[in-house]
Amino acid sequence: MATVGGRGVRLGAVACFAMLAALAAAGCGSSSVTPAIIYVTDSPAPATPLPSGVTPAPIVTPVSPVIDSVVISSNAPDNSWQVTFKKPVISGVSAAASTKMNDTITAQVNGYISAFTGGGLPAVASGDGPSTLSGDFTIALDSPTLISLRFSVLTYVTGAAHPTSAPGSLNFVVSSGAKINLADIFSNPTAALTTIASQSHAALTTLLGSDLIWSGSASSLSFFDKAWAMTPFGLEFTWAQGDIASEASGMPSATLAWSAIKSLIKTDGPAGEFVG
Repeated sequence: MATVGGRGVRLGAVACFAMLAALAAAGCGSSSVTPAIIYVTDSPAPATPLPSGVTPAPIVTPVSPVIDSVVISSNAPDNSWQVTFKKPVISGVSAAASTKMNDTITAQVNGYISAFTGGGLPAVASGDGPSTLSGDFTIALDSPTLISLRFSVLTYVTGAAHPTSAPGSLNFVVSSGAKINLADIFSNPTAALTTIASQSHAALTTLLGSDLIWSGSASSLSFFDKAWAMTPFGLEFTWAQGDIASEASGMPSATLAWSAIKSLIKTDGPAGEFVG
């Protein structure tokens, strides 16, 4: 009897556990709770060490070219004229690019000087000094990709009432040293002319008021390309004293914001980085 009774107890216990498991399963099957999802992410693999004796390649940060200056001075044998010109000199980039840019700068500066000294200057007026040319430059933009230089040329002819000033400019692609022409930055230079003229006239009217004598029309880009510069803020145009306004206004300039002329700029051209 003890053996039979023991077997009956064991069978009862097994049946009880089976019933509880079935009830638990039924309860879970009717539950509305969504089981949590556990995501397992592989641990990152260790970095592969460099071979012995190998140094990691340095991270090269582009740098802007160095722009220094040299002063050119000369006098006529008869002292009828004097020239002083502070000429920019570019370095800090490849020898080929810097040579190309410096050659272009030298040619332009020599052109200013030749136009002055070869223009049939008069003999020194009684009680006056010689005719003079004073040239200078400023940097509108110096970046790892672009250089934009402004020139100013102040000339005085002996016996005249006062000197006159005229602007100039040079713009370069740093990597190649190539000179940039104004037309190079527009996707359609002809179509850009109307917008540039309109916006420049509006800006100059605000700046000069009644001193402005330019009507706002331009037949070609040559009206703008004598002195233009790329700046971080926009495209800048400058005119000679007396060209578009009274002489009292000096050398007037207008800067068109890049955002205002974005549709005109060739995105893969020299100025594309300003509107990208």
